[in-house]
Amino acid sequence: MNSRTLFLLTIILLMLCGARSANAAIMITATPSAASYEVGDSGVLNLLIYSDSSDELDSYFYGLNITGGGVVFTDPQSEDFLTNGDYVFSGRSANFLNTWPATLVGGGGSTITVGDNTEDPLLPFTPLPIALPGIGSPKMLAQLEFEAISAGLVEFDFDPFSTFFDQSFNDFALTATGTSITVNASAVPEPASILILSVACVGAGWTHRRRKRTAAVTAS
Repeated sequence: MNSRTLFLLTIILLMLCGARSANAAIMITATPSAASYEVGDSGVLNLLIYSDSSDELDSYFYGLNITGGGVVFTDPQSEDFLTNGDYVFSGRSANFLNTWPATLVGGGGSTITVGDNTEDPLLPFTPLPIALPGIGSPKMLAQLEFEAISAGLVEFDFDPFSTFFDQSFNDFALTATGTSITVNASAVPEPASILILSVACVGAGWTHRRRKRTAAVTAS
């Protein structure tokens, strides 16, 4: 078991200990960098988070699944979102400050799990959760990279076991909205287009040779 897997499993165990439901609700939206892609393209799934009240987030662990094929999560992820100033745990990310992994890609690229928590003072231990913004000014939760490998309709769905906790490990009610994209087959020139292009190339070559030949005759 590598360090990435061990760390994420540790997060799960810690969150499951004494977890209870909090009253408020957290909303997450997923928006791709484009609505459609060509085979061979790369894209980014932008996740935003906000709350319907003054909730304070201390840790989270969630998963995303790809259905329909055609796309795989990039492995490994760059995890650049951890250093983005708009990231929900910006400047307080335990993963970034301790150089721990935040993402784990599985299922041949069809699934990804993401986890992080705030870096809190240890002596004495003082939880310092982050106040979540409202709907008008959501924060970045992640930017997840993926690659288009075959044509089709692709859906990104949140795993039902995704959990978000306050400082007492009470889990918030969660509304997470997935999204979908279309991957198109790479464009192939029509036969007529290939013929026209070939004729144009031959014509250009013949004209070039004729000019060189005329110039040689004139010079002699």
